[in-house]
Amino acid sequence: MRVAMPFGRGTLDIELPDANVRHVLTMPRTHPLDNPERSVVEALHNPIASPPLVELARGHQDAVVVVCDITRPVPNKLILPPILSQLEEAGIAKEHITILVATGLHGPTESDALVDMLGSSIVEGYRVVNHFAGREAEQREVGKTQRGTLALIDRRYVDASLRVTTGYIEPHLMAGYSGGRKLCGIGCGAEQTIKMLHSPVIIEDPNSIEGCLVGNALHEELTEIAQMARMEFIINVTMNEQREVTGVFAGHFDLAFRAGCDFADRSISRNIEQEVDIVVASCGGYPQDISYYHSGKGLTGARHICKKGGTIILLSECSAGIGKSEYVQLLSEVQSVDGFLGRFVRQGSGLRPCAERIAQWQIHNVTRAMRKCACWLVDGALTAEQRKLLLHPSTSSFEEALCKAFERHGPDAEIAVIPSGPNVLARVLKK
Repeated sequence: MRVAMPFGRGTLDIELPDANVRHVLTMPRTHPLDNPERSVVEALHNPIASPPLVELARGHQDAVVVVCDITRPVPNKLILPPILSQLEEAGIAKEHITILVATGLHGPTESDALVDMLGSSIVEGYRVVNHFAGREAEQREVGKTQRGTLALIDRRYVDASLRVTTGYIEPHLMAGYSGGRKLCGIGCGAEQTIKMLHSPVIIEDPNSIEGCLVGNALHEELTEIAQMARMEFIINVTMNEQREVTGVFAGHFDLAFRAGCDFADRSISRNIEQEVDIVVASCGGYPQDISYYHSGKGLTGARHICKKGGTIILLSECSAGIGKSEYVQLLSEVQSVDGFLGRFVRQGSGLRPCAERIAQWQIHNVTRAMRKCACWLVDGALTAEQRKLLLHPSTSSFEEALCKAFERHGPDAEIAVIPSGPNVLARVLKK
């Protein structure tokens, strides 16, 4: 069986023995919107539990529009023009509209990447700025959550007269789903706040997983912060496997987001009856597999359908290498899963309430998969020296990784394939 797996900006064709493949978990076919441009405009005029955007904007002198950074495939060129048009129609001058890139701790999106993400007319015609989580002077305190997280948010967001956020609703390895409230607390959050939100206590919460909002500690924290920061109006989309827009959800920051999550759950879930020996998954292609740092989401999503002691083979091009220098440094200090857990996760008989280092949560999430399964990375760009830093094997040869998996599980090993990786919500049906 030949399967085309998203890999970078293209695909990687892999060969699997027909007799072993039990499931190919593509996204259920969800038809794209006939006219997504019109659907965006209609959603802005008829939002969920909110006045229309143009009415909400009247009387405001300025506005901030928050967008995801380059690591999220949000169709900004579709979403932004009608938003900006309605803000200006309401009387907000173009020079008083700021487009804020919600970088979290990913680093700024600049120059050609900004044009690729937003379009030249928007980059040239509006004030576009990046959030810098590490710049303390650029943050504002908005309060503390019930769990004690100090919420420090980008002052350009907090100080704006009107706040609009965009986003893409997809499974998230900790928050249940991306989009909605996440653009505020993490996308525009200070380093100190993000470290609290990515603490070992939250990551080890059994409900801090893909597709789960009920009892999810991170989701609850983010919702509290969004309320304190006066998150007003959102517009989020869902997409199918071809990255065509399937739904547009605008309005109240929580109710519109939940409506999008309900739709996403129905349109991206794939259930199987029992776990398999080997799971082969992609990280979703560019930009989701731009670096190893972002590859953790592919492993955590695949682990839910892999047997304990099974093998996950993840395909992620990693064209930008491992990731930020802080992440590379942290990996260089970690020798094993147990060593990482002992140093950064456990504290006496409990868990640490705050992340100590930037980006340690991505290693933490990788260990969530490794504590259940053996993991292999098939990449297209890592050097031999970079591969030595990983806690699991890495290779440029899918055949090598598959051969090693069969050596572990025998010739009758059962395989499940998830071509779109973290974009599919793969689950085992509970009996």
